[in-house]
Amino acid sequence: MGSRKKNSVRLLSLIMALMLLLSAGLPQIVQGQAKSEGNKSLYTSENSTQSKISKDLTDTFKSEKNVTFLVKFNEQVNTKKVAEKSVNVAQKQQLSAAKTELRKRSVIVSSLRANALDTQHNVKAYLQKQKKAGNVTSFQSFYIVNAMAVSGTEEVAKELAKFGEIEKILPNRTRQLIKGDAIKKAKINAADDNIEPNVAHIDAPQVWGMGIDGSGVVIASLDSGVQWDHPALKDKYRGYDPENPNQPNHEFNWFDAVNGEAVPYDDIGHGTHTVGTMVGSEADGSNQIRVAPGAEWIAVKVFSAVGGTDADLLAAGEWILAPKDAEGNPHPEMAPDIVNNSWGGGRGLDEWYRPMVQAWRDAGIFPAFAAGNTTDTEPGGPGSIAAPSNYPDSFAVGAVNNDNELADFSLQGPSPYDEIKPDVVAPGVGVRSAIPGSGYGGKSGTSMATPLVSGTVALLLQANSSLSVTKWKML
Repeated sequence: MGSRKKNSVRLLSLIMALMLLLSAGLPQIVQGQAKSEGNKSLYTSENSTQSKISKDLTDTFKSEKNVTFLVKFNEQVNTKKVAEKSVNVAQKQQLSAAKTELRKRSVIVSSLRANALDTQHNVKAYLQKQKKAGNVTSFQSFYIVNAMAVSGTEEVAKELAKFGEIEKILPNRTRQLIKGDAIKKAKINAADDNIEPNVAHIDAPQVWGMGIDGSGVVIASLDSGVQWDHPALKDKYRGYDPENPNQPNHEFNWFDAVNGEAVPYDDIGHGTHTVGTMVGSEADGSNQIRVAPGAEWIAVKVFSAVGGTDADLLAAGEWILAPKDAEGNPHPEMAPDIVNNSWGGGRGLDEWYRPMVQAWRDAGIFPAFAAGNTTDTEPGGPGSIAAPSNYPDSFAVGAVNNDNELADFSLQGPSPYDEIKPDVVAPGVGVRSAIPGSGYGGKSGTSMATPLVSGTVALLLQANSSLSVTKWKML
């Protein structure tokens, strides 16, 4: 018995050694929840209805008659409390761990949907009338953040501001992928045994040798899409059927929020590269570019060459929480265990996505986010870390090179919540991974470091399936 316990401790120690921790360490993601006070927004609104409308949106209406804008409602579900109550009920019923987890996710989704239906009713009735009158061209409802996307006139926005249930009216902003250096198609030499230097650097092969490869864990990519049939990725796709390799099942495994395509694709290359780092390797053992070769992947395409809109990102976030069937019905039982995010806005407070990230966390989905890279308009330095990675609820990843030196492009903390960020760092310089066209190429960025952490979390979950997002501090 003592020998088995010693091996277990050694295994967990090895897996934890995969991450290069900053002084913040893993506990930061747990401590942040206590500070967040559930899903309470930090927005401060005045009584004036005009103050609800963003100045940026008002300026846009000066040059455009019809504009797509976002309406955020006051009532946001406290998913942490919903989850806690659900778990307590499940424990009283003596449900298994798997059934408890599914119950928790299902109750969260049901609570979010019910809240949206209840609080958006009057606004929907008004928008229907305005659509018939020609003042609204379209509107869409969301529940992961209690919000709506509306395409209409300034007069409609002003009328909406009079509704007491509405908190803010904002532009439908475009967010950007954290791209880093452009992909280089030239061959980059791999490390010995076809294992990439970044993967070898975190001692992942030692964990594989102990029988831990991420099997049974599903990682989602919220990115530019994926070439699903890339030789390093095809058999790791959850929709792939080895007995019917040419007819994969994309339902619950792929969602295109940009163009609505039914088959996974990647017209930018970013998502294919990040998924490769998480799970990629070829069937013959070559090109071992991954951390968790036994894990499966699913994906959402939400970024085009010009970026991804807030409305599309909300749709993507809902799909991650509960992938939808062909009729649009959510299925929380098909949700991933981890979601890898290599995108963001700018530095400072931007709470728009915080309810979404909190819902993921409280549903047991690990939210890994790239800390962000320097750009022409963002020089980096202290306090530069981008939202949503700077949320207390997000697990932010910075980048180092293989000599453990901080990459000069990696954005830094502290966060606007006075927390040390990023939570960890990982190799993100000159990372070789999969690219569209069934090839391989190199890339640098915090986007390349983040999938290393997502893959490591997959190893942890296989080693101890009882772990949850809110239990990382216990390690």
